[in-house]
Amino acid sequence: MRKKSAGSTRRIRRPANRSSHPALDGFDHKILHALVDNARASNVEIAQKVGLSEAPCSRRIRRLESEEVILGYHARLDPEAIGIGFVAFVTLVLDYVTATTAERFYQEIRAIPEIMSCYIVSGGYDALLHVAAKDSHSYSEIVFDRLRRIPGVKDVRSSFVMRTIKEGRALPLVD
Repeated sequence: MRKKSAGSTRRIRRPANRSSHPALDGFDHKILHALVDNARASNVEIAQKVGLSEAPCSRRIRRLESEEVILGYHARLDPEAIGIGFVAFVTLVLDYVTATTAERFYQEIRAIPEIMSCYIVSGGYDALLHVAAKDSHSYSEIVFDRLRRIPGVKDVRSSFVMRTIKEGRALPLVD
């Protein structure tokens, strides 16, 4: 039986080379739906919900984890309850990109805990960041003391979240 503590975040480790996506059958899809609905459900609960016995259900979950279909289990937290009062989306334009500067950029971004997500994108800028900070002063320090000092960063622009209408819980499962 899988057990997780209430506040833990578990990240499945990715192998170095992932060549192809595994084929998923109906039971796999049912298991994924059950986990998206309640990632804290026990194997017994999931097995009952999808119509399998416990052992095959457990093996399938382990296989979905090892094949990186399931990338991790996370607790959703209330930002205000943990002291996050300032959320922004940041666009970055890079002046020049080489293999060395790109790797340095990736390392610097990964080292800033307030950056929740970073995507390399197409269009008028090179990267889109989702940043959560304690307050505007903390956010300002992230921008001026961290982001603007990364070699190759040419322009930083911010859009501040005023109100959240919908926030994704999980990827949509298409059958």
